[in-house]
Amino acid sequence: MRVLFTNESPLIKYGLAAGFRQIGCQVRIIMGGEERLWGGVSPREQRRRLLSIIREFKPDFVFTEGYPGFDVPTVCHLIRSLSLPHLYWAIEDPVSTESVSMAYAPLVDYIFTTTAECVSRYESMGKGSEVLLFACNPEFHRYTGPREDYLYDMILVATNYDSRYQEIRWFIMPLVERGFSIKIWGLYWDDPTRPVNLLSYPWVYGGLLPYEELPWVYSSAKIVLGVNCDDTSITQTSMRPFEALGCGGGLYLGHYTKAQEALFGDLIFQARNTDQTLNAVETILGMSENERRERALCAQRYVYEEHTYQLRAEQILRAFGRL
Repeated sequence: MRVLFTNESPLIKYGLAAGFRQIGCQVRIIMGGEERLWGGVSPREQRRRLLSIIREFKPDFVFTEGYPGFDVPTVCHLIRSLSLPHLYWAIEDPVSTESVSMAYAPLVDYIFTTTAECVSRYESMGKGSEVLLFACNPEFHRYTGPREDYLYDMILVATNYDSRYQEIRWFIMPLVERGFSIKIWGLYWDDPTRPVNLLSYPWVYGGLLPYEELPWVYSSAKIVLGVNCDDTSITQTSMRPFEALGCGGGLYLGHYTKAQEALFGDLIFQARNTDQTLNAVETILGMSENERRERALCAQRYVYEEHTYQLRAEQILRAFGRL
């Protein structure tokens, strides 16, 4: 089976594409300045580049996730004109269903979503649809051992999205304000126009973390903090709990969501308010290193058995076989 991915996000490079390779598929990721379909490339040039790659690679189907930034009608109509199945993963659901996912939905052949509540909407459009969760790749999301420059009690790798402000205020900022050993990486934390930012705590902000460093960071901290954009879905989470548990290092602490409870149960810690957050931090930091390590290994074994990108690739191939 030959699978063409239309963009090079870390989720694809280190996740789903690796899962397809692990089950013996041939994979091609559109990447690099001469191939990319986004970044100021005109629709005409996007069409030329994509057509050249398809003719050269001859994929069995094309896979797109999220919002790669190319001209949607140009790319999707070309793929359809070549009678190639086009599968789409709506990872922005449910927060950006209208602005992102619905731009693709009418133009693709099958829609995966992280959000169970969105499946019926896609099916009402006459599209096949099912839930496809995030996962981990044991070849990448693994325990590396600690690294001195990442030795913090707690870390957060996340974008400071508008939709997370409420949770950031009561979940993350109290930890910063109390002077815990904490480091935060991601976009917009130093943006003065944002109502919640780290401008008063410049030593906490680490800028943008290269994705390749993620296993080192998660393996070095005692607590991996996680924030979500939505707490209404029974299935949707960020990528972070799967990745953090896969690394088998710091214990995961997130603000409460129904999906995290259903997926991970007592393998993770969750808090509903600031007091619960501080209690969870006290509990985790009060554990011995051996106790934290044992809990981390238990969680790692679970995601390695139930939530890998190899399993996700197999799920996608089953859906493809039904088209």
